[in-house]
Amino acid sequence: MDPDTARARFENGAFFVMLDAPAGLEFGIDLDTWETGPLFKGLKMIPPGIHYIHYSVVNGDKQPGMRSGFFYNFNSREVVVRKWSKENEELLSPDFVRKEDVESVQLNIRDLDTGLGAYQLGEIREDNGRLPAYTRWQLLTEHITPKLLHRILPPYGCFSSATGSVYEDEEIASVRRMLERNAHSMADQGISVADARAIIDSEAAANKGVESDDRFHFTHINIRHSFPKDAKPEEIRLFSQDKSWLLRHILKQHGVYELLGEFELSFLVILVGQNFTGIEHWKRILHLVLGSIQILEDREIVETLFVPILRILLCQLGECPHEFVASVLEQDNFVAEILRSLVLNVYECKNLSVKQLLDSEIENLRLLLAGFGWSLPKGNQLQEEADMEEGEYAPQVVEL
Repeated sequence: MDPDTARARFENGAFFVMLDAPAGLEFGIDLDTWETGPLFKGLKMIPPGIHYIHYSVVNGDKQPGMRSGFFYNFNSREVVVRKWSKENEELLSPDFVRKEDVESVQLNIRDLDTGLGAYQLGEIREDNGRLPAYTRWQLLTEHITPKLLHRILPPYGCFSSATGSVYEDEEIASVRRMLERNAHSMADQGISVADARAIIDSEAAANKGVESDDRFHFTHINIRHSFPKDAKPEEIRLFSQDKSWLLRHILKQHGVYELLGEFELSFLVILVGQNFTGIEHWKRILHLVLGSIQILEDREIVETLFVPILRILLCQLGECPHEFVASVLEQDNFVAEILRSLVLNVYECKNLSVKQLLDSEIENLRLLLAGFGWSLPKGNQLQEEADMEEGEYAPQVVEL
């Protein structure tokens, strides 16, 4: 970086300063991670916008522990100051930073220059042909807004690998129903339903206790109840398979842009936050959008929602290591199946302009998925498979 560029970035970029920063900490911002040294004080030249500061304490065996961090919308020239707690081994919230300490750092920011690591923009493509990390971060956060972060994340945008979400309530309710169904078999094993229910209730109470603090407040998507409350039997059958009604219902609440933002945020909660609560919400949004059939006839929705979400998915999958895809995204074969459904639905769509729009996006995904060893068949191939299955189970005429 030439001196003029460095000077301009220093003058216009934001700063993050960590008071009492320890050495040997796994520390990072966005997609980059380092190990801190004894002179580390924070970061400089942070581009304005939304970023994720994260860290993990490293144990004696050089293994990082649970990841913690926070999202923050940095303004140009802003100086953000946080304090490290040696006792708790965590970064404290702004409430624990004295006003005079912040003012002192702001006045003497140039004196800290040698202890501040520079945010790496990357001016050219990396050796492996990928775009620079900052460019990829911009693509991954394009629809995430400060308003969205405030609505979904715990206070100050802080969360850890252990932060929960609304979907844990569903799991607890499901376990409670299972207990009721298996009451007799549990009694045979010497376990009373009352005792088991008490354990579940105590866990539920604990989750309720942290609901307003350490929880993600994602928009709740009940993918199994995707029809109106007063739906007729034929509507229940239709919209249990086709998620169009539920998608329109949720879009009335938050709109297309916010839904795309939640899709991006839930993925980053997994990828950089290392919190697998995000995977459930990410999968439900993908199922909600790509599992909607009738709405494919609406070109405006296709242009503003379907095309962007497929492009976001392309960027997201491009960030995933092969082992992550194998251990997480291939669970229940979910991603492959929902994409197969989309391909078939687009193939059967009567709106030719919509088909042209989505076919090109699907082809880009098909090429990327091939790198993971996934095969995404063409629409006509899936139609032939469906016809064969229908023929196999079709009623047979028997001559007597």
